Amino acid sequence: MSRLRAILFPAPNHENTDNPLGSAFALTVLAVFVQGLSRFGYSILVGRLLGKEVLAEVNLAISLAMLLVLLWPQASGTAAAKFIAMARGRQDREGQAATAAFTAASASAAMAVLGASAGLYAAFVLGLSWPHAVSAGLLVLSLSAYNFVRGVRTGNNQFVTTTMWDTISSFLSLTLLLLVLLAGWHWALLLPMVLGYAVYALPAWPRRTGARLDPALRREILVFTAWGSAHTLAAGGLMQLSVVLGEGMGSRAELGLYSAAVSLATPASMLSGAMLTALSPSVARMFAAGDTAGLTRQVDLILRTMVTVFLPVFGVGVLWAEPVLHVVYGQGFLAAEPLLVILFFAVSATSFNAANARLNGTEPWGIRVLAVSNGVGLVLGVAAMFALGPRLGITAAAIGYLVGSLVSALLPLLVVWRIDRMPWGGVLLRIVLGYAMVLGGLALLGDDFRVLPALGVTVAFLAAWAALNARDLRPMLRTVTARLRG
Repeated sequence: MSRLRAILFPAPNHENTDNPLGSAFALTVLAVFVQGLSRFGYSILVGRLLGKEVLAEVNLAISLAMLLVLLWPQASGTAAAKFIAMARGRQDREGQAATAAFTAASASAAMAVLGASAGLYAAFVLGLSWPHAVSAGLLVLSLSAYNFVRGVRTGNNQFVTTTMWDTISSFLSLTLLLLVLLAGWHWALLLPMVLGYAVYALPAWPRRTGARLDPALRREILVFTAWGSAHTLAAGGLMQLSVVLGEGMGSRAELGLYSAAVSLATPASMLSGAMLTALSPSVARMFAAGDTAGLTRQVDLILRTMVTVFLPVFGVGVLWAEPVLHVVYGQGFLAAEPLLVILFFAVSATSFNAANARLNGTEPWGIRVLAVSNGVGLVLGVAAMFALGPRLGITAAAIGYLVGSLVSALLPLLVVWRIDRMPWGGVLLRIVLGYAMVLGGLALLGDDFRVLPALGVTVAFLAAWAALNARDLRPMLRTVTARLRG
């Protein structure tokens, strides 16, 4: 029990060290998987039991909450992660506590305004029922707290703690949702998610401290948070915005199909934001400690690891999109397959965000580059949605998200490749070849899904990908083997 208590309620970490990259990477993936399972479970249970229209209304409220959280609270968590890690790098204990308290106050003010705005917008603009509108406002509060506290724990290098609380939060949310469904309380469908996020956040919410931050540092944190908000809104808000805008591009039933596709892609899209939050603190600590060579090696290793591991995961998802929809949602949702394929391609592009970790965690101008890059992607994505909407309907929302994702992923990578002289030519060539193999597999399989041909294409794709990435794959396998033996 003492060991469990130490994991769940750890003391602040003041050590100028980080978890090994592989450990932080694996724990982050596990935490995102567990939390994504909760959101995914929501869509499965609601879609299966209550139908497309109710799924559309629930996901509309969730998308609105996730979009508003990006306006400030999530960036406050990213700021907490960066500046707490930098204080650890300087061995400044008072600075750690003061940074946590200051960013918490900033996040709290934004949460109150955004929560009230969400409830009013959901009721009077989106036309949601009052119970769902009020729940949307409460969801903004709890989801904001969740994202902020995740940043605090990450800045303190508490990855095991984060994963444990993610597991508790997800289990609680899904259990309460089952009880709500069994009781027939459809007005309370969002409250289990609200409570799950609140349980995650409350134990680690920073306390007030007597230590005061230097005014210049407070200003730097606020400027970083403002630019970070622009960056996260442009990068992470496009998917949620596509759901909100998609309401005007088709019927509620078509929006339900798109919501089903988004629910399958959302856990993967969460991966991008979580990886940025998880990996930026180690980059920030190295930057604050003056370890330029180590920082460059870390960023290069992050990109190679992400490309090697995640591209085949998304590739297999694209090839098996139809049976995944059939198993998860049933025969009535198979029409969402083209939407899911497009979203998987889009989300995969945003998951290779090593350049984002470099820009987010070092010089102050880096976050501005991210904000501008993602702003360009957002504008082009929304423009594509409006331009294609009259002809393609709800499909235009998915294509717009794809356009924005590709632009916002490519520009930061090109900037870091240029300024740091990174050896990424071969990595980018492998990414292009990987996408080409997936598209070739889709063309080979045709419109009618058959299990044996799909298995053959999948095995051939994975074998070819392993051969292309053998140089980066071998060290990973050796590390995993050594840990298992140990």
